[in-house]
Amino acid sequence: MPTATMPSIQKVAPAVGAMEVRETQIPKIKPHEVLIKVRASAICGSDLHLWQWDESIRGKLMKASDSFKHGVISGHEFCGHVVEVGKDVKTIMDDPSVKLAVGDFVSAESHVVCGKCYQCLHGEKHVCVNDKIIGFDRDGCFARYIALDASCVWKNDADLPFEIAAIQEPLGNAMHAAAHFPLKDQRVVIYGLGPIGMFCAVIAVIHGAKKIIAIEASPTRIGIAKEIGVSNIIETKIMPMADEKARAEERARIVKAVKDAAGEDGPDVALEMSGHADAMVNAIKCLRRGGKLIAFGLPKNQAFTFDNYSGDVIFNGLTVQGIIGRRIYDTWYKVRDLVRNKKAQELLRKVISEVAPYEEYPRLFEKMMAGKASKCVLDWGKA
Repeated sequence: MPTATMPSIQKVAPAVGAMEVRETQIPKIKPHEVLIKVRASAICGSDLHLWQWDESIRGKLMKASDSFKHGVISGHEFCGHVVEVGKDVKTIMDDPSVKLAVGDFVSAESHVVCGKCYQCLHGEKHVCVNDKIIGFDRDGCFARYIALDASCVWKNDADLPFEIAAIQEPLGNAMHAAAHFPLKDQRVVIYGLGPIGMFCAVIAVIHGAKKIIAIEASPTRIGIAKEIGVSNIIETKIMPMADEKARAEERARIVKAVKDAAGEDGPDVALEMSGHADAMVNAIKCLRRGGKLIAFGLPKNQAFTFDNYSGDVIFNGLTVQGIIGRRIYDTWYKVRDLVRNKKAQELLRKVISEVAPYEEYPRLFEKMMAGKASKCVLDWGKA
């Protein structure tokens, strides 16, 4: 088994930036764990929140670092190869027929669940009340090796391209969100074409949506969406939060444009992926009566106020569904079906803007935060 140290990217202080490449000990596994040599790890929007030291993630990092008496290895999206299997590991993926061996090519569910709470015992592991998220509540995958509970390990097809294998966790978020309601022959609007929103667009294409409309401010992301096949793209402008008049005018413009593009009385399904308060208002107001709203994007602050809750939600009979994580492992099996589809692989590659050595993470972070890239992947080298 490997010994000595490994490179890792760690959050080292409670401040903007404050991430460094540091050498640290290769983890030793417990009997129920697996040691994985990381092939590639993808950068998530929540990693950008970590870089920006947003309020939404501070509590987890302060606890995991013991108030930064030590750093925390970031990252939670990855693929790699098994190098050691704990003696108590019998099976994975909630399937007794799936065994794990050294050399297997794997990815992982990022939520480590307890398996004992009411939710876990009733088929809702994705909302486990005791879950720990790798890269936030404990060390993550921006490192050469990661030790992980075997219950989180997902066995990949050996020939799955590594850059696709590394994005299955966020692709699972998109699958859980976009496919929560049937998409075939539906008019779908996506608010925000960050990586998860872009993955939703790919899923909508593959699942046969009748019409796909997208709202985005970044010219780079608009260009990628066009390559995927999203023909109805409405460019929006992010107005200053203090300028309520300008925000109200832009909201009204977007809602009208979406309804015009969808036809009749508006889209059937809205996917709110941005977390912006104005996008949430627009997603609600643009839907037809009886429409369905997926709420996935995280607002920068903790509060959101409905513009007209009674009229827009209650009397319009909307269904509003919050989405977190992936259904374990139902969503993962759906993702496996998707990534085996060659057309889907082709479209997903368009969402991956760049694969670069892990040492270049600051440049990729800046590129993503500036809206000049979609998904970026860190390459840790071949096994």
